[in-house]
Amino acid sequence: MGSSSLVTKWVQLAKLSYHEPIHHAGMTREDRGLVELFVGSVQALVCTATLAWGVNLPAHAVIIKGTQIYNPEKGRWVELSSQDVLQMLGRAGWPQYDTYGEGIITNHSELQYYLA
Repeated sequence: MGSSSLVTKWVQLAKLSYHEPIHHAGMTREDRGLVELFVGSVQALVCTATLAWGVNLPAHAVIIKGTQIYNPEKGRWVELSSQDVLQMLGRAGWPQYDTYGEGIITNHSELQYYLA
């Protein structure tokens, strides 16, 4: 393990100890697994769209800052599908961890797209 990898692991462990983990697709499976061990004790999780694609992490609130991802085939940004957004919002309020959940989309310009 290189020194930069070791530093990265120490930073991630420090953040976990303060219940502020980071989760993204660029992490190794081992590191993502470490973050996922803290289910139920996380106060805030900073992550990318990987929440939409198979991460099994509950939350009280899910805040979606942006609803677009880059599509290299089209060479432009495209809207996430409504299923992907529902999948992310579905992380909020799991019955075994919470009595209710909150979902917030901050990108109001495309809100109607997801309400239709």
